[in-house]
Amino acid sequence: MIKNKTKATASILKAKLQGTDQRARMLVPIFQDHNKKIETLVGQEFAIGTLERYKTSLKHTIEFIQWKYSVSDIDINDIDHSFITEYEFFLRSVRKCANNTAVKYIKNFKKIIKICISNGWLDQDPFANYKAKIREVERKYLTQKKSRISILKYL
Repeated sequence: MIKNKTKATASILKAKLQGTDQRARMLVPIFQDHNKKIETLVGQEFAIGTLERYKTSLKHTIEFIQWKYSVSDIDINDIDHSFITEYEFFLRSVRKCANNTAVKYIKNFKKIIKICISNGWLDQDPFANYKAKIREVERKYLTQKKSRISILKYL
């Protein structure tokens, strides 16, 4: 409490010792609030694609929580390194996301965690020992012959 420069009274100390001082902060409302702010700023600071990406990230996060924990939401204090690695596994296996897609969803989720840390809602960063890398993708381009064949299929 001294470190955080918060007032120390007998009732506050009692609540801290009994563990009744903190109200649960749930992940989904925090994520939804973030998405509402992005939506408000579409056209000014964010593109519509950014909003869609965060909406999809929220959808995948909710699906993961239901898949892994059989609940509709989770307290942010229950998010740890294991949660992150299991979420990545879920994206790759159940959602069948390619490497770069999974990494982008994890990156979106990391932004929500950073918001929690910045607000003082989380003491530790669950991403502290986590590292994911975007892989270089070699794109195959259509040749003129192949593109004509593709066009003829649709005619």
